[in-house]
Amino acid sequence: MTQSLGRRRSSLLRSWDVGTARPVARRAGLVIALAQLPLRPLLTLLTRPRWQGTEQLGIDGPAIVCGNHLSALDPFSFGHLLQASGVAPRYLAKESLFRVPVLGALLRAARQIPVRRGTSRSADALVDARAALARGEIVMIFPEGTYTRDRHLWPMRGRLGAARLALETGAPLLPIASWGGRALWPVGSPLPRPGRGRRVEALVGAPFTASVRPGETEHEAAVRVTEELMARLAALLGQLRGEEPPAVLHDGRTDTHRPEVGRPQPGYRAWKQET
Repeated sequence: MTQSLGRRRSSLLRSWDVGTARPVARRAGLVIALAQLPLRPLLTLLTRPRWQGTEQLGIDGPAIVCGNHLSALDPFSFGHLLQASGVAPRYLAKESLFRVPVLGALLRAARQIPVRRGTSRSADALVDARAALARGEIVMIFPEGTYTRDRHLWPMRGRLGAARLALETGAPLLPIASWGGRALWPVGSPLPRPGRGRRVEALVGAPFTASVRPGETEHEAAVRVTEELMARLAALLGQLRGEEPPAVLHDGRTDTHRPEVGRPQPGYRAWKQET
C-alpha cells in the first residue's frame, strides 16, 4: 500500500514537473510550468482526452515525436499528452508565430524552435533541433508541415525533416496519431467549438530507429523513412477511427491550395467548404 502511494505521488510530481521529479532533459521550464496550471484543466474539460499507449513515452534519451496535423488544437492537445506523461516537447513551429507580440516571447522563453520556410535560414531549425536532441530532449514535429488537406482527413505524405534528423542523430522516431481535433476546432474558426460527443483521442505508437541501407543515398533513405513514418501514423489513425487507411497517402505538394509555401489559393473557399 505504501509503495503504491509512493508510485502515485512520484507519477503525479513527474506529470506536473515538480521539483526534481523529472530528469533535466525532460524538464519543461518556467514558462510551460506556469502555463500548464490553467491550460491543463481547461484542455481536460474541452477535449475530454482518451490516450492509449502512453507507456511508450517513457523512452530514455532523445526522441523525435511525430504527429498527424488536423487543426489549430493539435499543439495544445499533443502538448497536453506529452506534458502529462512527464515529457517537455520542443516544437518545430512556423516562424510567423514567433513574431506575434507576447506569444513570440513566450515561445522563445519556452525554447521552442522556429522554422523559417522558404528562406535561406530554413535549415536553422534542423540545427536547433539537433542541439536539443544532443541534450537528450524530445523534439515534436508535424511531418506534414501543415493541416492535412486529404478529403477524408488521413495524413498526407510527409516532409523529409523528421527522417533526416533521425538519420543524422540516431534518435528514434515515435509516431502519435490524434483524432477529434478538427471537429473541436475546425480550420478557419477563431476559437474551438466544443459540443456533445466531441473529444480528442490519441494513440502512441512504438518508437523505431532509422538508418541508411547499403547502396542507398541519404536522400533515398530519408524518402523511405518518411514513407514508413507516415504509413505508421496512418495505421495508428486507422486504429483510432476503426477504418482502413488508404494504401497511397495524398500528396499535398500537388494541391493548388498551399498557403504554407505562399502558393496562390483560388480554390481555397471551395476546399474549406468541402472539408
